[in-house]
Amino acid sequence: MTFNEETLNKETLYTGKLINLERHEVRLYDGNHSIREIVHHAPGVGIQVIKDHKIILVKQYRKAVEEAILEVPAGLVEPEEDFLAAAKRELAEETQLQGAKWKTLNHFYVSPGFLDEEIHMFSCREVTQLDNPPAQDDDEHVELVELSLAAAQQAVKDGLIRDMKTIYAINQWEIEELRNE
Repeated sequence: MTFNEETLNKETLYTGKLINLERHEVRLYDGNHSIREIVHHAPGVGIQVIKDHKIILVKQYRKAVEEAILEVPAGLVEPEEDFLAAAKRELAEETQLQGAKWKTLNHFYVSPGFLDEEIHMFSCREVTQLDNPPAQDDDEHVELVELSLAAAQQAVKDGLIRDMKTIYAINQWEIEELRNE
């Protein structure tokens, strides 16, 4: 079986600051036609920050879900920006921290059924406070939250952490801890 869809017609429905929305008419593998609504979004980075055996999360209000949620520090990659450079910049902007030891964890699609956003995840260790931290974005207000592995796992179980990149970061931390036992 061939797994592809041929785009027959494409229409831009919306062009915004963060997203673009397109409507595609496609021919399916069996010859039938269908409509796909596609959201284009810049790639992002997420940072699993572990300091003193605690994960550092940011609490911020997210309008899309109408609540303040706990997340790993994260943000968009600027055009032509290196993913690691973006992660270091976002960490500094959101937490006023820097890390000496960085590792690439993985990259994944957020919701590929309609969205092309890809998140590149990094781990950060040997974390210190910045002497001259950059200003936070004008439209971002964050509070830092530090959780032990057990507390972070419980927060996931209790539904207090529901952001998938953050759940991924906590799961990867657990795997790392199990390997070190």
